[in-house]
Amino acid sequence: MNKELRNLLKTINNKKAEAKKLVQDSKYDEAKVLTDEIENLQTEFEVKSAIFEEEKGSIDIPEPSNKNEKADAVKAFYKVLQGKSLTEAENALLTGGDKEANSENYLVPQDIHTEIKELRREYKSARPLIGYYNTSTLTGSFVFENSDSITELTNFTDGDDISESDKPKFKNVPYNVMDYGALLPISRKLLKNETGGLLSYLGKWFNRKAVRTENKKIFAELKNGKKVKTLKGYKDLKSSINKDLDPALLIGMKIITNQDGFDYLDSEVDGIGRPILQPNPSNPTQKLFIGFPVEVFSNAELPTASGKAPIIYGSTVDGATFIDRDQLQLDMSEHALFKKNQVAARLIESFDVIGADKDAYIYGQIDLTAATTPEPTTTA
Repeated sequence: MNKELRNLLKTINNKKAEAKKLVQDSKYDEAKVLTDEIENLQTEFEVKSAIFEEEKGSIDIPEPSNKNEKADAVKAFYKVLQGKSLTEAENALLTGGDKEANSENYLVPQDIHTEIKELRREYKSARPLIGYYNTSTLTGSFVFENSDSITELTNFTDGDDISESDKPKFKNVPYNVMDYGALLPISRKLLKNETGGLLSYLGKWFNRKAVRTENKKIFAELKNGKKVKTLKGYKDLKSSINKDLDPALLIGMKIITNQDGFDYLDSEVDGIGRPILQPNPSNPTQKLFIGFPVEVFSNAELPTASGKAPIIYGSTVDGATFIDRDQLQLDMSEHALFKKNQVAARLIESFDVIGADKDAYIYGQIDLTAATTPEPTTTA
């Protein structure tokens, strides 16, 4: 995306915020005028974005078709890190052929991008808990059907029309991919290391921040628009799973909670003293609640409030979707930290998180102070 498109998207987002404020102030006529202006700007953005993508695709870009060319892209990447100038061919490898990007951000080569993604495994990510959609565009929409509106197949006989009750009820949810990044000071001594030391340092720093940011957005969307269900103990949780969730959604179900919620469940026992949480035979580091895996996140990411721990359960994969641009952008500056003899690296990723089938899961809070009566036992 070039500078013109970035500025246009920024203008659209600013005007959306203005329109929302006008609605809050009951200035509906002014809001309507602004809404029409936003629609025109959105159309302008989509047209210019399409033209930009088409022109970019028509440029003859060197494709890394062999090991030597891939190595050239990696070498060019390290030259950027060290503040060295690039040849025209190297610039094309790192900008995707966008000439204006030469003064903007460089795309991280796929090989290095993959290595950085591998380092992500060291951190607890909520990405696998929701749906995933890869996109090459900044804006668009995602279509889904609520689980409670899914009907049986229709028997087509002699060209009969489908009745209104049998027609699928689809929802169209728009997405707007945004850039998220941070600045990392790098010593000039470290920049001299063109091997794994610098890449590992850069990858761990970025992934720690990226995972924390993504998790915050994911949990916020899972809570968005949901009525919180209060659970007085593990019995309430068990009963809610049995009665409140569609059995068709229990395949692949997860139970998500924080450290406090996990500690509470892990301390509970049944009527004969057996722990409520059982080890997962296929994953010794994980516990199961009535056969469903329990995913634990830090209290910092899923905070406890007023003695109640958050607990999300159901098919969260159907409940929200992670929209991923699946690329990293890099830029360097020698000026920001000149006095400290350091270079500032800026890494940016682009994504959005949107709600989908909100009926596919439940957002609850379990009371950590509630005393639980063990389940009655039977004697032979």
